[in-house]
Amino acid sequence: MPSAEFDTYFDQRATRFAAFYGSERVARLLGRGPLFDRLRGAIDIAVSCGAQRVLDVGCGSGPLLGPLAAKGIAVVGIDPAPAMVSMARREAERFPGLLSVEQRSWEEIGETDAYDLAVALGVFDYVDEPLELLRRMGGAAPRVVGSFPAPGLRLRLRQVRYGARGVHVHAYDAARITSLASAAALRVEELKPLGRAGFLAHLARSAS
Repeated sequence: MPSAEFDTYFDQRATRFAAFYGSERVARLLGRGPLFDRLRGAIDIAVSCGAQRVLDVGCGSGPLLGPLAAKGIAVVGIDPAPAMVSMARREAERFPGLLSVEQRSWEEIGETDAYDLAVALGVFDYVDEPLELLRRMGGAAPRVVGSFPAPGLRLRLRQVRYGARGVHVHAYDAARITSLASAAALRVEELKPLGRAGFLAHLARSAS
């Protein structure tokens, strides 16, 4: 179970996390370029699979919402942090009728086939039960996109920094992602490397 501090960590730092997407040039100078690579990757997958309705899990301040809506794709963003939801709703106001944002956690995903695609960027990093999250996403949509941080020094430093605040950070290699997908009745369509930052996984339901 997350600590009490985990429950407020992202809410209290919403503005800081949102600022990561303020300038791609600055982000790349700071070594955060993969944030934009995974964002574009998710958009490309949504377009290529013809998604009309997307669930954005842990939508944060909403960096994925506008780009998808600009392509005519309806998105429901969910996030448990009130400050994140507030920022995402301001983004949603730019595309009335296409975007909506709800304050709820991934544990509350209970829809069945309500979406064409479910996306979670920067979420599996902090989830202690990744298999359960994959199962819920795979129930809500036949296709799933998720980003997964790779093991290494970069991740170990994050584990120390976040761990001091009661936040767990998890590592995934290609074998673990494939194994989790299989256990969630999903198959790996593509596993795109994001440099030292990890992988962007495109998963689809396995044939029954």
